[in-house]
Amino acid sequence: MGSIARGFRLAKASWGVVRQDRELIVLPILSFGCSLVLMSVFALGAAGIGLPAEGQPASPGLYVLGFVMYVALSFVTIFFNAAVIGTAMKRLKGEPATLKDGLALAKAHLGAIFVWALITATVGMIIRTLQERSGLLGRIIFGLIGFAWTVLTYFVVPVLLFEEVGVGDAIKRSGSIFRQRWGEQFIGNATIGLAIVLISIPVLLVGGLIAAAVPIVGIPLLVIAFGALMAVGAACSGVFNAALYRYATTGESSGAFTIEDMNASFRPRGGRRGVSPPPLGGSAGDGLAVPPVPPPPTQDMPSGPDA
Repeated sequence: MGSIARGFRLAKASWGVVRQDRELIVLPILSFGCSLVLMSVFALGAAGIGLPAEGQPASPGLYVLGFVMYVALSFVTIFFNAAVIGTAMKRLKGEPATLKDGLALAKAHLGAIFVWALITATVGMIIRTLQERSGLLGRIIFGLIGFAWTVLTYFVVPVLLFEEVGVGDAIKRSGSIFRQRWGEQFIGNATIGLAIVLISIPVLLVGGLIAAAVPIVGIPLLVIAFGALMAVGAACSGVFNAALYRYATTGESSGAFTIEDMNASFRPRGGRRGVSPPPLGGSAGDGLAVPPVPPPPTQDMPSGPDA
C-alpha cells in the first residue's frame, strides 16, 4: 500500500508541473496530430500498393511500408516526448521554460532521436513478430523480454538529451542507472495510467451517451476528450521521466517531488529499500539524500533554436 500511495503522490506531483506549465500538453497533442497524418499517408500508400486478398500473404512492399511507418511513428513520438522532457527539466530546475526550449533541445538531437527511433521500431517489430509466431509460452517469454527492454531503456531519451553520448552508450547508461538505482519508477508511470483510466471512465460514458443520442456532436466530443486525456497522461509521464532522471543522476528533487518519495523510489545497488545512503554533501535537508550515478560530461540545455 505504501508503494501505491507513493505512486499516486508522484503522479500528483507530475500533474502539478503540467498544471503550472500547461503548454506541455500541446506537445503530446502535436505528436498525436502528426501521427494521424502519417497513418493517413501510409494508408494511402498501402492502398496504392494493393491490400492482400483474404487468406493471401501481404506483399513485400507492404511489409517494407509497414516498417517505415513504424519507424516514422516512433520518431514522432520520441521527438515530442524529448521536447516534453526538455521543457520539464528546466521547470524542475526552477527556470522559465517554454515549448520553444523543449523543441530546440529535441531538434538539436534530431540525429540521435532518429537512430533511437529506428532501434526502437526494429526491436519492437522483431519481438512482436516472434510473439505472433509462438505458442502461449513463447508469447509470455517474448513479452517478458519486451518488458525488460522497456525497463533497461527507460532513461535513454533524457541521457541522449543531457549527456554527450551516442545511442549505443545511452542504452548502456540507461541500464546502468536502472541497475544502480533499482526502484519503483514504473509504479509512478502505472499510477499515472491508472489515474487517466479512472478519469476516462465517466468521460467516455457521458461521451458515449451523447454519441448514441446525437452522433454528429457526440463522436467529435468523444474523440477530443479521449485525445485530451491521452495528452495529459503523456505530458505527466514525460515530467515524471525527467524528475526521476534528474534525481538519479544529481540527487536533487524539487517542487512537489519530495525527497522522501524520490529517495524511497530508488535504492543503491545491493542496498535495502528505506535506508538512505550518505548524502552528496551538505546537510540532509539540502535534498541530496542519494548519491548520483557518476555521469559523463554533461551539456547545458540550449536556450533557443540557435543554441
